[in-house]
Amino acid sequence: MNIAVIIAVAILIEGLVEYGKNITDMFYGGEKKTAITQMVTIVVGIGLAFAFNADMFVPLGLQVNHYIGMVLTGIVMSRGSNYVSDLIGKIGQTTVG
Repeated sequence: MNIAVIIAVAILIEGLVEYGKNITDMFYGGEKKTAITQMVTIVVGIGLAFAFNADMFVPLGLQVNHYIGMVLTGIVMSRGSNYVSDLIGKIGQTTVG
């Protein structure tokens, strides 16, 4: 396993934890509409990952269940273009440097 894969998975875990924390905080903080919006964003991201058969683990050479890979890819995509751009930049820095 190369360092780029380790970094990609670490960033994915951070994203999942942050999403869960933010949504929970919003629900308990009275911002239910915002929490629901974030959950809808996740569902849309996962739906688009399935529609485009997108699995970010394939180009990294990881053997992950394809459906799990698409769900996780959808969650990363739902975080938005800045998050994906940062992820690509960090992987690129690791493989180049």
